[in-house]
Amino acid sequence: MKRLRQVYKYLVHLLTARNTNGFGVHSPYVYEFIQSVLKEKHPFYAFEKIEAIRKQMLADNSKIFVTDYGTGTDRERAVSEIAQHALKEPAMAQILFRIVHHHQYKNILELGTSLGISSMYMASASVGCQVITLEGCPAISALAQQNFDRLGLKHIKLINCNIDEQLSSILSTLNKLDFVFIDANHRYEPLMRYFETCLNHADEKAIFVIDDIYWSAEMKKAWKEIKEHNMVKATIDIYHMGIVFLNPMLQKRHYVVRTKN
Repeated sequence: MKRLRQVYKYLVHLLTARNTNGFGVHSPYVYEFIQSVLKEKHPFYAFEKIEAIRKQMLADNSKIFVTDYGTGTDRERAVSEIAQHALKEPAMAQILFRIVHHHQYKNILELGTSLGISSMYMASASVGCQVITLEGCPAISALAQQNFDRLGLKHIKLINCNIDEQLSSILSTLNKLDFVFIDANHRYEPLMRYFETCLNHADEKAIFVIDDIYWSAEMKKAWKEIKEHNMVKATIDIYHMGIVFLNPMLQKRHYVVRTKN
């Protein structure tokens, strides 16, 4: 039943995604973003190495003990199962890369590291950037760190912590955030709290990406409220993720864009 609901939501998204190639977008900035980031398909040098690590994770049937602060359910899981269900698919992870690469962002925050695929994409996109990524599960954090070490990505700082308890104190030690990717607790209240907390530490032209905006009724509610937030000037809904622009020079406008041909 859940699978059918997801298919229905995606079909609705396709029907409303009229600005497929950016036509009808009045903002020159948003139009250029769609063309240069969302529609760009050029494979970068880093993609192959990162996808090789994904392939290794998908083939790893060893089990680890997973601590899940979001659901409160702690249990043993195979690494391959985590990789199959928790990692961003290549096309979406590469959009994160393209956003960071296009703007050459320096101060990047990720909430929810998982096995580190999205972290590696973002860290590989900008020379001299620093990616701070927070993960609650110690065993998953250890695997992610191994993956970072394999690619020599020393500018990723992984913090194993309870995000709910430590986010504010961690943010107080960082520079203004250029880019924030939220892929942690998929419930309404935690997501809104993460968003509000990060807003207080973000540059006025920062971009946020919210993962899985149609994952549940709570995520849809949160996405609706984020779009209506007074500090949010424009958003792009690409179904799997929601992209949020704070740039005060933009007019309030929400776009639905199809990213796959």
